[in-house]
Amino acid sequence: MKRLGVGIIGAGGIASAHASAWLELSKDCQLIAFADQDIRRAQERTEQFDAQFWFSNPYDLIARDDIQIVSICTPPFNHAELAIAALEAGKHVLVEKPMCCSLEEADKMIEAADRNERLLGVVFQWRFTQEFNRIKAILESGRLGKPILAVMISLWWRTEEYFKVWWRGTWERECGGSVINHAIHHIDFLLGLMGDVSCVSAGMGVFAHRIETEDAAVAIVKFANGVLGVLLASTATYPEEHRVTIYGELGSVSLPWELNLVDSRYQSEIEDWLKYMPRLEHGGHMAVISDFLNAVQTGRRPLVDGREGRRSIELAIAIYKSAITGQTVTLPIQHDDPFYTKSGLMNAIKERKQEFCSR
Repeated sequence: MKRLGVGIIGAGGIASAHASAWLELSKDCQLIAFADQDIRRAQERTEQFDAQFWFSNPYDLIARDDIQIVSICTPPFNHAELAIAALEAGKHVLVEKPMCCSLEEADKMIEAADRNERLLGVVFQWRFTQEFNRIKAILESGRLGKPILAVMISLWWRTEEYFKVWWRGTWERECGGSVINHAIHHIDFLLGLMGDVSCVSAGMGVFAHRIETEDAAVAIVKFANGVLGVLLASTATYPEEHRVTIYGELGSVSLPWELNLVDSRYQSEIEDWLKYMPRLEHGGHMAVISDFLNAVQTGRRPLVDGREGRRSIELAIAIYKSAITGQTVTLPIQHDDPFYTKSGLMNAIKERKQEFCSR
C-alpha cells in the first residue's frame, strides 16, 4: 500500500505531538510539510521532524497533490475555515480540540466531509485510555447499578503570563475560556460515558485574570438517560484538580482510576473481571492518530469523528447560553437559535457582558 502524505498546519507546541505520532507511523505515511504564519517556527519544525517543505500560507500546503491527510493545530478561530478548505481539496482532516467555535461551523465541517467523501476526526485522546474503557465497560455491564449522578471537576491554574499569547483569552480567537478550551477533554470524556445532555443551567465569570473569556464556570445538567450532572471548570484555581466520577446505586467509579463499591466482595469480583480487558497498544496523540490513519486506510469512521466532536461543542455553547441569559437551556440547540452561530454568541457577549459575574 502506498504511503500517505501528511501535512501539519500550525507549528506550535501541539504540532510536535502530531508530528511525533505521524513519524512513529512512517511505515504507512510520510510527513511532507508544515505551514505556519510564523516562518521561523515553520522552518524549525520542518527541520526538527525531517519534513520536506514549509509554508507560511496554509493554502499552499493544502494545494499539494502529495498530501492526503491534514492535521490542523492552529488556534480555534480558524479550525473550521482550514478544515473545510482541506476537505474541499480532497484531504482527510484531523483537527485539534475544540473542533471549532460554533455549531454552525461544526455542521459545515461535517457537511464538507460528507460531500467530499473524506474523513473528519477530532483529537480527544482521553477516549483512548484504559480508564475510559474500564468505566464504560462497568457502566454498560450494569455492575454499578443504575447511574444516579455524574460529577466533572476540571480545575486548572493559569497565570497572567499564559494569557499573553495573542489569541488566548479572547472570544473572537479562542472562542471561549475554561469551558471550551480547558474542560473540553473532561466534557468529551463524560459525554462518551453518559450520552447526550437534555438541559443545562449554568453560571460563569471572570474572576482572576485580565481576559475577556470566562475563567470559572459551573453547570448543572440533566442527561437524556435521566442522570444528573455537576460540571466545574476553571483556569483560576490552585491547586489544580481533575476528576470525573460516576455514582451509581452500588458505588462509584472515577477518573483518575478509582472504584468504590458498597459491597467489598463484589468489588474484588469486578476488579478480577477488569484484568481480562484488552490492553491498549497506544495512548495519547499516538492513539488518536493511529486510529485515524487506520480509518483512512480501511474506510471506517474514526472513533471520534466530526459528529462525535460536535457534541462537546454543543454542550459548551449551551453552558455559555445559559450563563449569559440566566435561563435553563434545552438541547439540542436549533439552527434558528442565535447561539447556533459564532456571531450570535459574540453579539450576546457584548450585550450581556455586565449581567454575569465579572472581575
